[in-house]
Amino acid sequence: MAKTEIKIGIKIISELKSFVSLIVHNEALLNNFRRSPEDFTRNRKLPFERLVLLIVKLCKKTLSIELEKFFEELGAPNTCSVSAFTQQRIKLKPSFFCLWNRVLCSSFYCYAGSDIRQWKALRVIAADGSNVSLINTPVLNGHFGGASNQNCNFVQAKTFYHYDVLNQLVLYSKIAPYRYGEVPMAYDATEELEEDMLAIYDRNFCSYKMFALHLWAEKEIKFVIRGKDNHSMVQEFVARGKQTEVIHLSPGKAAIEGLKESGFIITRQTLLKVRLVRVELEKTIEVLVTNLWAEDGFPNSDFKKLYFLRWGVETNISIQKNILQLEAFSGLTVESVEQDFYATVFTANLHSVLIKDAQQSIDENSKSRKYPMKVNRNKSIGKLKINLISLFTDNDVGRILNILHAHFIRDILPVRPNRSYERVRKNKQSKSKHRTFSNFKPSY
Repeated sequence: MAKTEIKIGIKIISELKSFVSLIVHNEALLNNFRRSPEDFTRNRKLPFERLVLLIVKLCKKTLSIELEKFFEELGAPNTCSVSAFTQQRIKLKPSFFCLWNRVLCSSFYCYAGSDIRQWKALRVIAADGSNVSLINTPVLNGHFGGASNQNCNFVQAKTFYHYDVLNQLVLYSKIAPYRYGEVPMAYDATEELEEDMLAIYDRNFCSYKMFALHLWAEKEIKFVIRGKDNHSMVQEFVARGKQTEVIHLSPGKAAIEGLKESGFIITRQTLLKVRLVRVELEKTIEVLVTNLWAEDGFPNSDFKKLYFLRWGVETNISIQKNILQLEAFSGLTVESVEQDFYATVFTANLHSVLIKDAQQSIDENSKSRKYPMKVNRNKSIGKLKINLISLFTDNDVGRILNILHAHFIRDILPVRPNRSYERVRKNKQSKSKHRTFSNFKPSY
């Protein structure tokens, strides 16, 4: 690992550690992340800084085993009980992990410099939602809800993400009750978008209100949204056979009422100017709606590859669910579910940042290979979890980063281009691959 790359990793870890230290030693800041002023004031085995590390480590085994291992890694003589951990975590607000993730992302953008990847000077942000399966308990069902019929019932939460696909970072995430829906979550999240971002959405988010929230932001936000096949504007555009066209949309009753809730007063005569772009695929025709204009340097040929970048957020959600085992929650309370969710996002981002220098080394060393190579995410996440505690407690962070780097460049996989698999539609009520029971977790 080059010295400059070590310095970036050290700086990012240093910022994360400093943020925790600042909170611990500043009572006014600490009050933002604890339930009462008395929390985290007594000398416990799990003070604030230890507790957040334990949750970020993601406890997917029996809690007593996880606690024993955690205190062994700390070099502490005695562990604490599961009950003590449960009582301590109640004191911690999940919002801490959201803000810690912001520190991580800001540090990366600050220190990465020329290594930050953009598309035509824009950060490409893929926006998408997902369902997260929960254990069916009265508490979780009462808060998050779900659905039931004569055959089964399930409890689920709805999640939403803004994912920087080129730099592989979740910049914004949210978990909410199942019935709230990912479209309202997307409306709320438009306030998180910045002027140098290009937001990409699937067809589920195609609506007048979504276009308006981007166009009427304090500083207009660029967007690309896949059109719905049953929308009249899409059907008429396809029938005309054009490659691209600028149209003006008028709002329907739902859009007028929806935008009124967001603080905009409009009428049927309030028109929106958008551009439609035809994208030819192997088996179908897709229509993209955007405010990227041809005269500003965005030709039709850009859009097929650009929209394909959206798939990165799907991959990241898959990593969280299938490798980081998001749905194997370590607690049965609303607070523990939210803590685990935001801690999983943070850990996924930390992993993404720390493998970047290894990926650069792999790219340089695999130029003569038949296929490009990439870091094995499954193994590298495992190595990160093993070294996570020492990464934040060892005084020589560079040494730990070198250990991780050596593991990352050793375990690699080929990237075979142009592979595609038919999407298998699973039963909507059993989408989750992982099912956790309230009285069982593996001890190995």
